[in-house]
Amino acid sequence: MTTNAFIFSWDQLGIESIIPITEYEHHDKQNLMRMLKGDETVRNPLNGIVQKLVLRARYNPQRHYEIYAVDCDPSLDEEFWRKQWEEHPQFTADLIRDKGHKIYSDRQKIKELLIT
Repeated sequence: MTTNAFIFSWDQLGIESIIPITEYEHHDKQNLMRMLKGDETVRNPLNGIVQKLVLRARYNPQRHYEIYAVDCDPSLDEEFWRKQWEEHPQFTADLIRDKGHKIYSDRQKIKELLIT
């Protein structure tokens, strides 16, 4: 179980989405109870959100999207992360790459750039 998890989606122009995913955990618990009762399960909305982020990234390869999930300290809320991305975008991206779980990455390699 996570404590304070987020999905971050960004491209070469900066952060695009910060999604607090911990709030969707209750769907999985409810589905477990439904399965035990023999009832039909309900799709967790988080699955659709992640699918849409990945589709957007795949259909826009020129933007070099990266999507990561990170479980972090409860004191680090969405407002904190938005401020971090605004003030320290490179440091924040590197930190998330290091500490997070990669969902998708089309990160451009420096060696592939003709002009830097």
